[in-house]
Amino acid sequence: MCDFDGTIAPIVRDPETSRPVPGALAALHELARNMAVVAVVSGRSASFLAERLELARFRSPLRAIGLHGLEEWAPEGTLRLRPGVAAWRPTIEAARAELLTALPYGVRVEDKGYGLTVHWRSVSASSSDLDALAARATDKVREIGVNYGLSPRLGKASVELAVPLGIDKGVVVNELCGALHGAAYLGDDLGDLLAFRALDQLRSVPGLACVKITVTSTEVPAELLEEADLVLSDPIAAGRFLEVLAGRLRRS
Repeated sequence: MCDFDGTIAPIVRDPETSRPVPGALAALHELARNMAVVAVVSGRSASFLAERLELARFRSPLRAIGLHGLEEWAPEGTLRLRPGVAAWRPTIEAARAELLTALPYGVRVEDKGYGLTVHWRSVSASSSDLDALAARATDKVREIGVNYGLSPRLGKASVELAVPLGIDKGVVVNELCGALHGAAYLGDDLGDLLAFRALDQLRSVPGLACVKITVTSTEVPAELLEEADLVLSDPIAAGRFLEVLAGRLRRS
């Protein structure tokens, strides 16, 4: 499994411009055809993942799981939601309206349908000014989150407001990997720590081998680098890793 940001896609200022690095996409679909489970688990929406991963063209078993596990793009081209998610849409809309009027200039609000991401990746400023902007934006997002019963979730140059149903990347890892003989996860964001720790728990299962993988970047949390079993040099190297793995399975 992997997270879309930073592993099969380079870090970008505008999330809408992100794309898989060369070779990664074909490798993921090939792996999905030859392994028990291959999934992209992301904070992005499942529909965003379906488009970027070209699910309609490749038609492989690759799974596109969005919003940290709240939704998944089904093979027939429909969106599947966790029970209870849909009822939160009016709350998301109300919180979004308030954020748009309350946040500092330059901070963007991304509506993901059943979650909101506030980010300042495109803001050009000195390090100290950017830190101050991030602090003000984060405080405001947390305040509005409390008012609407939404849970804040920190990310790279961003903070999300999530539906509080107790679903995260760690829950997804446990669901997908609990019955397997081995599992690997590539990730580079704070939310991926939960996936890493889920793998740590799964390691206690006799016969289940787990590998935690991340990439080197100034934006990757130090905790992720410390807990990883394998650290790749950058997103390009992560894509190459997937290609090599797919090639070895092809020859086996």
